[in-house]
Amino acid sequence: MNYTKGISSELEDLIYLEDVEASILFRIDGNVVESCFNENYSQELLRTVQWCKANVEKVSLEMRSNNLNKVTYELNDFCVLFFVVNNVSILTTLANQNVNLSLLSIEAKRKSQIIASYL
Repeated sequence: MNYTKGISSELEDLIYLEDVEASILFRIDGNVVESCFNENYSQELLRTVQWCKANVEKVSLEMRSNNLNKVTYELNDFCVLFFVVNNVSILTTLANQNVNLSLLSIEAKRKSQIIASYL
């Protein structure tokens, strides 16, 4: 299995969790490595993704300077989780605010570790 298929598969697994709308692997410069969206996504979700893209470098610096593996934001009726994958990649998961945040955190952390093994 090549690394792109592996990463794509891991991102797909995340969007099958209840209330998860999107999972995106960003480079810290804001470029998307791979992404997966729930098929019924909204304009509001796309605006939130644009915010993530524009701010992933700042979030990454915040995480690195505070020695954090995860940062969570509530934005535009979404919970946005950022997980460090490696020095240049951040796993971003967007879910509606009804999500079981504990379960999502556990799964996103696990997926970030698996994705790191592909890179």
